[in-house]
Amino acid sequence: MARAICVLLGERIRYFRKKKGWRQIDLAEHSGVHAVHISDLERGAREAGIRTVAEIARALEVKLSELLRGVD
Repeated sequence: MARAICVLLGERIRYFRKKKGWRQIDLAEHSGVHAVHISDLERGAREAGIRTVAEIARALEVKLSELLRGVD
C-alpha cells in the first residue's frame, strides 16, 4: 500500500513538473530538494516527508492538496 502511494505521488510530481516544462534539476533548484531525491520520489522509490512535499508543491506553484489529489 505505501509503495502504491509513493508511486502515485511521484506521478503527480512528474505531471506538474513537466507541465511547467521543467527538468528534474529545475525543480531541484526551485524547491531546494536535491535532484536525486526528486528522481527517487518520481519513481516511487522513496517516501517523502510532508515538508519535502510542501516545498515541491510551492516550487510547482500548486496547492499541496492539488499535488496530493488522488494519492490515498
